[in-house]
Amino acid sequence: MRISLENLMEKLGVGRILTPYEAEPWLVYDEDRGITCSAEVRVGPGYEDIETEIQFLFDEYVEGIVDPDEEDDQASGSASGEGGGESGPPPRPKNPIVNGRQQIMLMRIKPSFESHWATSDLLVKGVNYYNKFPNWDEKGCEFFRSAIEAMQMGEIPDIDELIESQLMDDSEWGSGRRGRIGRKSPKANPAALLGMKK
Repeated sequence: MRISLENLMEKLGVGRILTPYEAEPWLVYDEDRGITCSAEVRVGPGYEDIETEIQFLFDEYVEGIVDPDEEDDQASGSASGEGGGESGPPPRPKNPIVNGRQQIMLMRIKPSFESHWATSDLLVKGVNYYNKFPNWDEKGCEFFRSAIEAMQMGEIPDIDELIESQLMDDSEWGSGRRGRIGRKSPKANPAALLGMKK
């Protein structure tokens, strides 16, 4: 993805062009869960780079790799990774909670050529998505935009759901992921298409 600065800002949900050292922040707090979600687009000095970041901050925490989005699954005995085997995707590595903070996403975008920008890094929940599948960089922008749209509605984004919907390789036809319909092209009889059917 090579994109102009103006279009990049629009893609990231920022309504204006940020200047060096400037940032656009979003913040939402869930009192029941004791989680604050913060997101930010920030510009480095001299337009060296642009970073987007999403992180969770916990009111009370135990350091480790506990993922608050999976507490319900663990309580019901269906924690991530159980029974995944060959029938499902492999469990994703979890990024640690350190000092009550868990980095969810970090994306770095750098100047490319002729006033265009290109993504150079994309980490989500400890997984590196750099060149992992086609359009990984555009999907990273969509992931970030979807997260801040949830925040603008006063909700903590469901990160695992966003990963499933925004950061999957859809280049392999008929993968059957999550029951998606219409992946395979219908089989057509070439003779019938040419009006040669008897």
